[in-house]
Amino acid sequence: MTADAEIEKELRESLSGLLRRRCDLESVAALADGPESWDPELWQELVAMGVPGLTIPEEHGGEAAGFGLAVAAQEELGRRLAPVPMVSVVAAQAALAAAGTDEAATWLHRMAGEGVTAVLGVGRSSDGWTAATGVRADGGSGGWMLTGTVPVVADAPCAAVFLVAAETTAGPALFSVEPQDRCVTRSLEALDPTRPLGAVILTDCPASLVAGPDVFADVFRAAERAVLVLLAADAVGVAAEAMDLAVEYARTRHQFGRAIGSFQAVSHRCANMLIAVESARALVTAAAGALDDPGPDTDTAVCLAAAEALETAVAVAQGCLQVHGGMGFTWEHAAHRYLRRAKAAEALVVLPDRLRERAATTLLATA
Repeated sequence: MTADAEIEKELRESLSGLLRRRCDLESVAALADGPESWDPELWQELVAMGVPGLTIPEEHGGEAAGFGLAVAAQEELGRRLAPVPMVSVVAAQAALAAAGTDEAATWLHRMAGEGVTAVLGVGRSSDGWTAATGVRADGGSGGWMLTGTVPVVADAPCAAVFLVAAETTAGPALFSVEPQDRCVTRSLEALDPTRPLGAVILTDCPASLVAGPDVFADVFRAAERAVLVLLAADAVGVAAEAMDLAVEYARTRHQFGRAIGSFQAVSHRCANMLIAVESARALVTAAAGALDDPGPDTDTAVCLAAAEALETAVAVAQGCLQVHGGMGFTWEHAAHRYLRRAKAAEALVVLPDRLRERAATTLLATA
């Protein structure tokens, strides 16, 4: 086993042990169905382990371990439906690292040292993220003020700071905004309560410039790549755990005097689940490597990995529910929570068919 593989193994084992204690299905269900939207105590335990700082450069106090370990950690979090904003925070870190400004460096240091939760406030279209339509930034060197509403922000209730993509007279730019009386979050009903949504309402809210229009496109691309790869890793974790639930039930549930897993219809479905999960995991690993060592095919690798993993999570979660039969369709069973996480993730940034279209367009343009 290589040194990198040994480190990944140790990280997975440590995280798995923590999450088994803190994120058993009963605890996740109680939090998801209760008034709280996330688990800040679990987040601080992850901070103590250095998990949220895995992709932060060493000069900013992070682990500088890269996306290879970050996706391994996120897969474990996805397995347990961990109600923490890791996906959103890593995307924000990628944006800050690409910005390269003093304001960005300040927030990166705080995220690495204090576990500050930063969340991106962006607009959405059928093709992915955009600047937040309707959010206007006024001002300049003397200070900036933001006005408008970002309709849907993932993990908004968890945020200690928002990175808002707003329009200026020179083009879109990225600003940091801390929640206050002029920056209000209104919670939204979410299909997946373990990843809360909120609308962010800004009213002449003081803000600091993180990245100007000259670098905004690069910053935005870095953030979207990161969120897609982390979402894909989370989806692999969801699919893997849903598969394990289905296989265990097929092994122990007896019908007509036999374990139902001995029937071809069930055993073939479980085998197809395994093939899909392993294929998606391989693509996500390759995409993480492409982010750590960027090249001309990085965007293609990210898009294809995200499309495959997001679709796999939905398909395997549906299969898990069906293997469990009538019991799988009840609210008391955990299968619906994995399906809800998978379906919500599929629509969070870009739908899989759009990702594949984007990858095909890129390949044809460079052919």
